[in-house]
Amino acid sequence: MSRSYLTVRGETESVTEIKRSKFIATIAHVEGGEEAENFVRGVRKRYSDATHNCYAYIADERGSEARFSDDGEPGGTAGQPMLEVLKKRGLVKTAVVVTRYFGGIKLGAGGLVAAYTDSVVTAVDCAEKVTMTECARFVVRCSYPDHPPLEQALTRYGAKKLAAEYGEGIESEWCVECEKESEALTLVEAQSSGRVRAEVTGRSFEAL
Repeated sequence: MSRSYLTVRGETESVTEIKRSKFIATIAHVEGGEEAENFVRGVRKRYSDATHNCYAYIADERGSEARFSDDGEPGGTAGQPMLEVLKKRGLVKTAVVVTRYFGGIKLGAGGLVAAYTDSVVTAVDCAEKVTMTECARFVVRCSYPDHPPLEQALTRYGAKKLAAEYGEGIESEWCVECEKESEALTLVEAQSSGRVRAEVTGRSFEAL
């Protein structure tokens, strides 16, 4: 079967207030550690006047590139609990920053763990989740008359059209789950009575 992973789409922000402290959780999809670090820096710059900007992220689909920071909160009360929420929800290629504006009332270690955990849970619940599936990508070059039946057949089969260019003919790019690759190529040839053949261009993770 094709590999797949769960992540969030785009960037989402949620706000929670606990004992006069304001917690702003910003969660986003990231492609790798560098993008995750850039996201964290961006949120920290956005809320540079905050008391703390704690973060956690899992930057790769296998879950091995994980980092977190308490950013001045007592050790183990912020970053680690935030990371645990991502793990328990099965989210990867995901980064989250929880910004705290201190309200004057200390929460204690247990209260901080609960506050940072709840902030991330709220952000995850608000964010749009998407399953990314490893797909084979292929290009179909055909005439205008051949295009509609090919498009209908591929769509019925579960392929997703990624792009199309229109010139003397039509060049369209498609993706399909890896295990369906051979059948999709055969379908293109059969549907066009051998006039059209698909060219495999590589693999990528796509939302089907």
